[in-house]
Amino acid sequence: MRMDIRNLSFSYGSSKVLGNVTFSVRDGEFVGIMGPNGSGKTTLLRCMTRYLPADGGSIMVDARPLADMSPREVARVFAVVPQSSATDFPFKVEDIVMMGRIPHISSRLAGRAKKDSEAVHRAMERTNTLQFSDRPFTALSGGERQRVIIARALAQEPKVLLLDEPTVYLDVSGQFEVMDLIKRLNKEQSMTIIAVLHDINMAARYCDSIALLNQGRLEAYGPPNEVLTADAIQSVYGMDVSVRRDPFTHAVYVMRRPSSTSGRRHGTRVHVLCGGGTGGPLMRLLLDGGYSVSTGVLNVLDSDFENASDLRIPVLAEAPFAQISEGMHAENLRLVDESSVVVVAPFPVGPGNFRNLEAVEHALRSGKKVFLLAPPQGETIDFIGGKADEYIKRLISSGAIPVKDAQEMLDMISRQER
Repeated sequence: MRMDIRNLSFSYGSSKVLGNVTFSVRDGEFVGIMGPNGSGKTTLLRCMTRYLPADGGSIMVDARPLADMSPREVARVFAVVPQSSATDFPFKVEDIVMMGRIPHISSRLAGRAKKDSEAVHRAMERTNTLQFSDRPFTALSGGERQRVIIARALAQEPKVLLLDEPTVYLDVSGQFEVMDLIKRLNKEQSMTIIAVLHDINMAARYCDSIALLNQGRLEAYGPPNEVLTADAIQSVYGMDVSVRRDPFTHAVYVMRRPSSTSGRRHGTRVHVLCGGGTGGPLMRLLLDGGYSVSTGVLNVLDSDFENASDLRIPVLAEAPFAQISEGMHAENLRLVDESSVVVVAPFPVGPGNFRNLEAVEHALRSGKKVFLLAPPQGETIDFIGGKADEYIKRLISSGAIPVKDAQEMLDMISRQER
């Protein structure tokens, strides 16, 4: 089944909520509808079920206008899981799920047919809710209730499952439980899923496509890695973020960029030589202290390269697994010359990045203050047969100052400035 939304518009009185929204949903696709509060997400979902009549545009279901379908036909195509499933009536769980069969019952007086009982049983089996059959719905936890409501939707035997913030009232474990269930239905039953979602990282992990709304307009539509860019999130949500790729799931994930807590900036430039994640907290501490920061040469897969990029710190990039080139080494020395202080994190030293230590020797010859942070007790940083350890001893004898941690280093820089 294919859905085509073309130039869809909707208004509440004189207030326009959706304007010319256009995108298509393929059969068996998992689509996330995202955007800030008030962007039109739930309204779009309600227009898809004809709960709200669109002002303009069209929704086509397998090339047939949704507007031409009867209510029973619409209910056999779409099943809805609303935001809230609260009820004050202690209906048995099985009775709640049986409500999903209403579009298939020929009349109100018709009894429960065998096919209805079978559909309910299948739906409860898929959602792991059979064990709740005889329990009151009001006695269930939030995650259990949500699974029952999804079972009710499945009993409807729809082609499309529409969900409005299906994890909004659940704790973290409940959120993953429900999203795993929805994804399993999507993959194993080839069911088309359209869900309003707030959690950007959850949407990136589970969805095939994202429809990103902003003030009723469709800002972007496509795979998460194409839609959830730093620029798009800045434009729509007003957040300065870093977008990375999960090494296990390969899904993109979003982190808010840390902002400095100090607006004061002074003339002291600190050049940080780091790697392997040793420089992230150090760079942040220096920025918060009001210092200008630059970093030495890092390969683009190094976590400290990402740390520097997230903090918008000038960083020299080298190709993965490559040795520091002559050109990058020269640039590193230039940044050393432009700095007042050089700080060396306890980074793992190998043949590829040994030249970062040579940059320390250049700093000492140029009369710069150099601080060497000690590695955690019991950890080694020398991966070239003792050459790095010997070189560091020579740097200390030449005037580099060993410090036990980043705070001691910061205190010593501050005293030097007075």
